[in-house]
Amino acid sequence: MRYKELTVFNYKITYYAMRIFGLYWLLMQYLAFRRISRWPKEIYEPFLTIQRFIFPEYPGEMLYGSILLICALLLIITLFKQNYILNFLIFILIAIVNFPISLNFSVGHNNHLVIIGFFMAIFLLPKNLNKENDFKWVQYFYLGILSTYSLAGISKFLGIAKNVIKGTEKITWLDKNAAKINTLDNYWMADIKVPDWMLNVYAYENFWILITVTGIVAQASSFLGAFNRKYLTFIMIFLYIFHCYTDFFVLANFQDAKNFVLITLFPYHIFYPLYLKLINKKEG
Repeated sequence: MRYKELTVFNYKITYYAMRIFGLYWLLMQYLAFRRISRWPKEIYEPFLTIQRFIFPEYPGEMLYGSILLICALLLIITLFKQNYILNFLIFILIAIVNFPISLNFSVGHNNHLVIIGFFMAIFLLPKNLNKENDFKWVQYFYLGILSTYSLAGISKFLGIAKNVIKGTEKITWLDKNAAKINTLDNYWMADIKVPDWMLNVYAYENFWILITVTGIVAQASSFLGAFNRKYLTFIMIFLYIFHCYTDFFVLANFQDAKNFVLITLFPYHIFYPLYLKLINKKEG
């Protein structure tokens, strides 16, 4: 299968995988909502203006649950009926679902990747991807998702350059203990003791400089995966491992992002021979 064909083939499967994942994601948001609902309502302080406009107060379970159910229903419908308007409504509802549980109560924002993914897929219907150059639209879909990682990686390089040029005494990612200090700081803020085995892993200081710099380079160049399938698969593996690292070593809860990366960037074309066999078996 040529690059153009496999790119479209992969997205056509990704389109449906995103909707199945979306149902799982909605359940995870409901569980997060229930957990946050037990916190004092007085400390609810939305960060964005649009958050304060839609949810000036922390929503009740009936309202939030209704939004989840409507979004879930639309996800199920679009499994069978591809439609621009329904896709747009799904994007809006997914963004709204995220408002009460992100960027308030001092809770971080870790659902941006899912929101961007559904935004990039609004007008990308599998049934319309029949022309030879339609693979370019899928490249834009990948680019929209991967650019978030590239911007983060580039910002790290700019931060390093700024501190090196100015000669500041701030710790940069080029320092031997940068990764270790980052872990210690996050565990300290969470009031959790750093496991001894983790400290032993950080004992290899020069190795961690190499790993950190390599990781930043891969992160900054993530956008290139949108234009090369092999590199996209590499980036998918790298990002999944990267999120596993942040889960354990930085206590950054990006499990949903990790799973979303996997289902949106996965090389489904490796199953194409099996797909052909099933088609031929039905026709025979």
